[in-house]
Amino acid sequence: MHIVITVDGSPASARAVRHAVKLARAMAKPPRLTLLHVDPTLMPGVERRVGADVVKRLHAENAEYAMRNGRAILRRARLDFKERTIIGDPATEIIKVCAEPRLDLLVMGSRGRGAVQSAFLGSVAMKVLSGSKVPVTIVR
Repeated sequence: MHIVITVDGSPASARAVRHAVKLARAMAKPPRLTLLHVDPTLMPGVERRVGADVVKRLHAENAEYAMRNGRAILRRARLDFKERTIIGDPATEIIKVCAEPRLDLLVMGSRGRGAVQSAFLGSVAMKVLSGSKVPVTIVR
């Protein structure tokens, strides 16, 4: 079994990682785990203004921040995992990852917004739920 856990550095994503640890411990055979962070692209023109090196460093720093808590939780649980960072629209890129072969489950955190607010604001979790080809577990 292959489980992808999305993280963004928020408390909700840390709860998602802890939930994935519980799932992994309940399985007879340890699953393959991937910690995924999708860093949003910057506004058009920013790279021209600040330079490619600055943009690259910014994305690397964002990924490090987003992965830090999840990485620590998985290491404390003594579970093997891989890390993956993608730059792009979070919902779109997560849905693309869900379409990859041999992915069995996506676990992600929710920011806890209500359904009405999500409808108006466009929640990443709601978009992923509607577009994913694999089961998605949303952790509050």
